[in-house]
Amino acid sequence: MIEILKAEPIHALEVKDLLKQLGYESQELEIISALSQQDRSSEVFVAKKENQIIALMALIYFCYFPLQQSLCRITAIVVDKNLRNAGVGKKLINFAATQAQSKSSAQLEVTTSLARKATQAKLGVRCYKELKT
Repeated sequence: MIEILKAEPIHALEVKDLLKQLGYESQELEIISALSQQDRSSEVFVAKKENQIIALMALIYFCYFPLQQSLCRITAIVVDKNLRNAGVGKKLINFAATQAQSKSSAQLEVTTSLARKATQAKLGVRCYKELKT
């Protein structure tokens, strides 16, 4: 059984490993600090199976001015590379939809890097050109 729970500082090492799979190098102490300081506009969740952290998802909630409504955006989602294609990501996205509804968000969005072609194809994501700065 998979349990989804709020990420806590004690999950920092597993979170670090999952972020690395997304291509982000992080320091354990920075992750501990970030997980200790979550506010109402962001949440980080982990999926746990048999006492092992197997996935991570970060959500932000914000007011989208053109709609004058609150939106929820998945800013990071990753399932351990050895456990993919088993429905864990779908479970996380369904959980995110429930969280968005509970916070009165008008819609749920997912952001992804332009380099993540497999993720985009799986989610049916429409991508736009990355802006050069």
